[in-house]
Amino acid sequence: MERKFDITLRSRYPELWRYNIVLTCGCFNAEGERIDFLSKESNIAPVGANLAEPPKEAMQSRDIEVKTPPCSNIVLYIYIIPHTLPTTREVEEYAPFDFSIKVTAGKEEIYSVVHKVNQWSGASIELKLPQAK
Repeated sequence: MERKFDITLRSRYPELWRYNIVLTCGCFNAEGERIDFLSKESNIAPVGANLAEPPKEAMQSRDIEVKTPPCSNIVLYIYIIPHTLPTTREVEEYAPFDFSIKVTAGKEEIYSVVHKVNQWSGASIELKLPQAK
């Protein structure tokens, strides 16, 4: 069954400015053929920038929203890439932060999970949706 998927990435972590966020989405028909490809990025600085403070534009909402064309399933790759590392090496001072991924199709919630993101390594997340039941 083909339907449009709405994908939302969100985090309220105050230091999210230290990360670039990349979303890629392959859209597939019932036969498994890719019919579209979407991507969206929220970049603040090049990897290794080690900024002393957040740029002014980084303090705006970093939510990412993508809507797919009608398709049967999607494959998402989400990358949260640190460009500025924590100021200390004390792990207990920088616990993983929350990063929410929500996918809906109309009124149906397909996926809604809060992922934990390591502050030093970031995250690479692969999702194939909808998942087999």
